[in-house]
Amino acid sequence: MKSRRLDRRASFTAQSCAAQRAAETLQPPSRRLLDDPYSRHFVRDPLLRVGLIHPLVARGFIGLLKSVFGAAGHFFLVLRVRYTDDVLESAVKDGVDQIVLLGAGFDTTTLRRAAHRHVKIFEVDAPTTQADKRAVVEGLLSAENNDQIVWVPCDFEHDVLRERLLASGFDPTRPSLIIWLGVTAYLTQQALDATLADLATVCAPGSRLVFDYLDTTVVAGGGKSVRARLWTEAAARFGEPYLTGLTAGDADALLATYGFQCGRHLTTLELLQHYAPTYASRSPVDGRAAITTAQRTG
Repeated sequence: MKSRRLDRRASFTAQSCAAQRAAETLQPPSRRLLDDPYSRHFVRDPLLRVGLIHPLVARGFIGLLKSVFGAAGHFFLVLRVRYTDDVLESAVKDGVDQIVLLGAGFDTTTLRRAAHRHVKIFEVDAPTTQADKRAVVEGLLSAENNDQIVWVPCDFEHDVLRERLLASGFDPTRPSLIIWLGVTAYLTQQALDATLADLATVCAPGSRLVFDYLDTTVVAGGGKSVRARLWTEAAARFGEPYLTGLTAGDADALLATYGFQCGRHLTTLELLQHYAPTYASRSPVDGRAAITTAQRTG
């Protein structure tokens, strides 16, 4: 049986992702791929904080990550946020007023979308990481904006997501947007299936699910890519090993089993071609990760 990370401390992976988003935000507007001014508030590790002391240092920090692990990981991490923001804005314009952040980590959607006061945001994550995040978020937002957040502690390996959401006031009769980023690779297949089964029971027809995943070769050890293997080994060293990988076909079949129809799968290169074509033409990247939006078909 595959092992899983115990919820003993806030996720270091979530913190390192926040550091990369913060470092990207410090780049000049002409080079910046993401503007996420809140991410820096979640970076507490001294070494990671050093990388954010000045824009030039942040540029060097990003460059170091790219040279050791390859450019694909950083590009995908920041551009999946851009893509998800576009999906969120489209959903809100279409009248969706329930957003669920599954495995929210130190995602800053709640902070960056505080202006959507008619939208309820359900922050779902392991209790330890969520406690760290909640203290920061409540310190940054006004009391009025804090009212739109519902904190839902949930361990995907043990708790029943459906029960936790319904007990927190989630309305299964209204369409919702589920954002599930940077989580699936860290779950066992059983937890992945259980989570999707729960979503199938609470997501009304027309609901949308943003879903990203790592390729099976990366989870298995990186295949022929030395840099992909380094990512895999680093995740394991920090106590958050990759457990489940998917291909695009796997993701289509898995989501279809639970009543979700996938749209187009976007790789790192395709995200670059859409959001930063200049980078796409000069940055060799691989297809180790992808993101898609699925629709609840009912």
